[in-house]
Amino acid sequence: MRSSGGLAQRGFTSRTELEDLMASMVRLGHTAEPLEVSGPLEDVARALGEMRPDLVFNLAEGWSGPWRQSAFPELYERLGLPYTGSGPQALALALDKYRTKLVLREAGVPTPHAVFLTPGGVATPAGLGALSYPVIVKPNFESCSKGITSTSLAHTAQEAADLAAALLKEYPDGVLAEEYVPGRDITVPYLTAGGGPLPVAETTMPATATDGGVFDYDLKQDPARWQHLKVPAPISETLARRARHLTSLAFEALGLRDMARADFRLDPHGALHLLEVNGLPGLPRDGATHQATVLAGLDPHDGMAAAIITSALNRSTPLA
Repeated sequence: MRSSGGLAQRGFTSRTELEDLMASMVRLGHTAEPLEVSGPLEDVARALGEMRPDLVFNLAEGWSGPWRQSAFPELYERLGLPYTGSGPQALALALDKYRTKLVLREAGVPTPHAVFLTPGGVATPAGLGALSYPVIVKPNFESCSKGITSTSLAHTAQEAADLAAALLKEYPDGVLAEEYVPGRDITVPYLTAGGGPLPVAETTMPATATDGGVFDYDLKQDPARWQHLKVPAPISETLARRARHLTSLAFEALGLRDMARADFRLDPHGALHLLEVNGLPGLPRDGATHQATVLAGLDPHDGMAAAIITSALNRSTPLA
């Protein structure tokens, strides 16, 4: 099989991550060819049309805007190319934090209450009054805490309205005022062909975040200031089972495929709150998905890539 790995903008997919995945594909018996996708879309379409890979291993985040992750899956479908991961609609839904919350609540998954704000409909303090404070004000269509700073926490409706108005100047597609849940960051990777929800991980936060502060974007970009991952998370098996169950519910409700990662906040009372679901998670060698894959008993070198490729092929290959 000839696979093509899509290399997104450098800010999203590192060269090391791409090379590790390509090495796995080769060890699994495939021919892997990288394709840079940060140029004009018509150039990418032309290159894919000439390559005609048996499977595209999609890593492409897109450029900008609320539907960026959907751009390349839509292109693959127009070209009739099978690819790994979720389809355009599911990725668009998962990237929209507010719409995701509506779907999760219908599926019985607990998630903090929030208000969605746009430049044409900035909520007044009265309109934000139904929320319990403090709240965190953040972009609705970003990930990795982008747009979240140490001052993103609002303790009154007036503060929330002021923060939202300022943030909307930079993120006009919409921002979210979400009830803040203190506690621990719990994450559950999901691989369809790896058994579904994998062992639970914890991203340990510095005391400045756990003591009522914010685990903001700048802090996440400085690993020396926090302790990375604990896999498995040091939680009870009962709690781990619930986290995996809620992840499965969310995965199905959002219509995701092959892989995902659900991020929860575990509050001081032991309750889980799903903050977001990443439909196109990072796959670095030392990341949560890889470590959880190894802990689940898959091959430590190539099990992660094999599971993603297997579920994509099972979906795209008609049964005899």
